[in-house]
Amino acid sequence: MLGSGKPDNLFRFGVPEREDAQAGTANAAPVTLSLARIRFAPEIEGDRILTARGDSVLYIKDARWAAPAPDLFSQALARQFATQSPHVRLRTLREGSADALVLRLDVDRFEARYRRDVQTDTPPVILVSAIAELLDPMTRQIIERRRISAEEAATLNTKAAIVAAFDKAVGRVSMEIVGWSVGTAQTRPPVAAGRSQ
Repeated sequence: MLGSGKPDNLFRFGVPEREDAQAGTANAAPVTLSLARIRFAPEIEGDRILTARGDSVLYIKDARWAAPAPDLFSQALARQFATQSPHVRLRTLREGSADALVLRLDVDRFEARYRRDVQTDTPPVILVSAIAELLDPMTRQIIERRRISAEEAATLNTKAAIVAAFDKAVGRVSMEIVGWSVGTAQTRPPVAAGRSQ
């Protein structure tokens, strides 16, 4: 920022490159979900790209996300909802309705994992893993919980290839989150507005 040193390369994930994604059924029953702020583990919640080899963790040199990872993940998830389930109204907790189930996500793995016993130039495997929960809007009790994970091997040990693998892993995780949360919400009886706690 002050003119000293080389600037970091900035990367994004979750941005669609093609228009051939499968859209959801337009005449499906409308559903509203309130999305709680997505929580990332402290070591991955910023804009640095984490790598792991055995018990050692490092950040990729001269590379950062264009925004904090939770913000990019939220944007990718919103795009996935819009593409996969356009009948779903996704709201923040502040703007959500009293009868909308709450979707809470805790992302605890978001890393490029290198095997300890291979050469240093071997491409890593990207691991994205989250605990997804649907909560009752009135009591905040957990209705359903699921761990959702994806692994995606990078094709090369380069920043661009690693980011591309992150993008694919996030796409797979967000697709499963949408399918699971919408399917669960549609099979549950509606929450009675104003129900006593």
